Amino acid sequence: MSNSDDHSAAARRRDVRIAKGYSLEDLAVATGLTVAEITAAEEPKGSTPKRHVARIENVLGLS
Repeated sequence: MSNSDDHSAAARRRDVRIAKGYSLEDLAVATGLTVAEITAAEEPKGSTPKRHVARIENVLGLS
């Protein structure tokens, strides 16, 4: 994935989370991840494990 794709995917996760009314804390509870892990997944330069991204995207309906 290119840097542009990473940025787009991170921004999309954040935008969908907000559109669905999830706070960072709500998504943390739903995914079993920490707020810091979710924040990292929403930052374009974050190095988030694929398993964390998959959990977030599953809850948000992106997978």
